Amino acid sequence: MPDAITLTHQGPASVVTFTLPPFNLLDIQTMDELVAVHQEADAHPEPRVIVTRSGLEGMFCNGLNPLTVLEANDAGRRDVFEGVARLVKGLYTLKKPHIAVINGPAMAGGAVLAILADLRYMDSERGAICFAEAKVGVPVPPGMVSVIAGVCHPNALREIVMLGKKYDPQPAVEAGLVDGLAPAAGLDALVDKQVARLSRLSLDVLIACKASLRATTIEKANDPFASNGRCKHFMEFVGDEYLGEGLRAFMEGRQPVFVK
Repeated sequence: MPDAITLTHQGPASVVTFTLPPFNLLDIQTMDELVAVHQEADAHPEPRVIVTRSGLEGMFCNGLNPLTVLEANDAGRRDVFEGVARLVKGLYTLKKPHIAVINGPAMAGGAVLAILADLRYMDSERGAICFAEAKVGVPVPPGMVSVIAGVCHPNALREIVMLGKKYDPQPAVEAGLVDGLAPAAGLDALVDKQVARLSRLSLDVLIACKASLRATTIEKANDPFASNGRCKHFMEFVGDEYLGEGLRAFMEGRQPVFVK
């Protein structure tokens, strides 16, 4: 079986490929490995662009492994989300331009993984993106709301965060969540074209531009679960009353019943 996460240098791009059949589900080890491999790519002296892609046909990432979360106690669940925090900080602070190739569904944690990139290109037939956290009993963390707000159109933000709206390809572009579409057969060509455009520019200039674009959100991404002081802290939602009920309902194919 091939390595779950690989790094290859292909001309002007460092390509991170993750392959965890069947849904590319994330756990602590996988998230930490993704951070380490992306940081290795960022430190490489030659390629100017980082590309993150799935090795699975028609599947980007379905988020956290629900069984891993359900089987953990509250402390274990907090450990999982601390892993999410490391993923957010590790990928959002990459210096080089970063492209995510969304070749299928990017759900919950998968949407987080995609939105941390600078540019996102999606399969026009099979792609989708959804921050589904509210549907399973947790809010989108405050720091991630800031990151999403820096990308999407203002009118879309409430539906993205509060309703967990699922965006198919064209609506995802219209909402500002995705930068371009191509059918599966043409997605690699679209990404290669954007890599070529970026690689013709000064890397120092691109790094400076990226730092300016993220100047107002970088501190929040460094601590994505920090409380805004006006509601419960994110970690108060990881118990059975909220996240536990949401994930059980998801696994059982029913609507969750939240008491509060």
